[in-house]
Amino acid sequence: MDEFFSINQVSKSCGVSRSTLMRLENRGLLTPAKVDSETGYRWYDNHNVSQIMQILSFLQMGMTYDDAALYYRANGTSRELLERMEERFLLFKRAYEEVKLRVEKKDHLSFEFVDLPEYVCYCREYQGTTVEDRYWAMYDLYHEAVEKGYRLLKSEPLFIINKRTDYLDSAFEDKEMDFICCVPLEPDEAPEEAVTIPACRGFSCLGYGNYSRRAYAFNEFGREIRERGLKPAGYVRVLGLVAPYTGRDIDSENYVSRLVVPVGPAGTIYRYTHFSTRGRELQCCFCAFLKFSVNIFSRGRREDGGSLNFGQ
Repeated sequence: MDEFFSINQVSKSCGVSRSTLMRLENRGLLTPAKVDSETGYRWYDNHNVSQIMQILSFLQMGMTYDDAALYYRANGTSRELLERMEERFLLFKRAYEEVKLRVEKKDHLSFEFVDLPEYVCYCREYQGTTVEDRYWAMYDLYHEAVEKGYRLLKSEPLFIINKRTDYLDSAFEDKEMDFICCVPLEPDEAPEEAVTIPACRGFSCLGYGNYSRRAYAFNEFGREIRERGLKPAGYVRVLGLVAPYTGRDIDSENYVSRLVVPVGPAGTIYRYTHFSTRGRELQCCFCAFLKFSVNIFSRGRREDGGSLNFGQ
């Protein structure tokens, strides 16, 4: 039995092309057991094959070549890689929950604590009453962000900060109120007018179906907050996970929305602080908006008299 394998044997056994093996070598992820100095022929052993399969497993899980390199450089103990994996896991978990909810078509709400990441957003404050109002506001702001060439953040959904508290007493009603449309952007390429929203701990309600049940969802969310003795630390956010503005191919019965409110233990006193819009300061609660002075972004109402608003 030969001790080494040819590149053709390894290519066939691992199910990858010769060029992929050479790419791994060029990236420093694979060192052949032996290289013929005269012909340049590569020879591989069992350890090489095992490493190739490990890297392919990483790639299948959505990791990158850089992740694999970090794994081996740190002898499999990289905290940076662990944080990257946790971030991707949470994104995948969120997507899984949304799809599962639609497939099973369960008519219920699920509640959980979530960690809201820091967002850098293109924002504008509006007033409105209806779902349609909010839809058109977000639609217009999203269109404007693309038109200006702002780099959108693919990992996070559009969301609205609703400046309302009636749901906390399970007394939700459709009435005109202020809200802020937020379009998440890539932080490193965000414009000066972008707003940084700090990360915080949040309490979440995940719901399935069209917006005819939004009053029920808000009121149940408020009831759950009261029963758990939670103290909201900011206005509620509505994350449009699968909503009208995400595309035309999803029926309204299959929309998925998440309500999230920054929270802390009952009796917690939250300090006020400032965060910047890269040159502008906006007063807010430690975790999220309690006061959001974004008149600098406001462009008022449509020429036809309609409000610029969206979603729930």
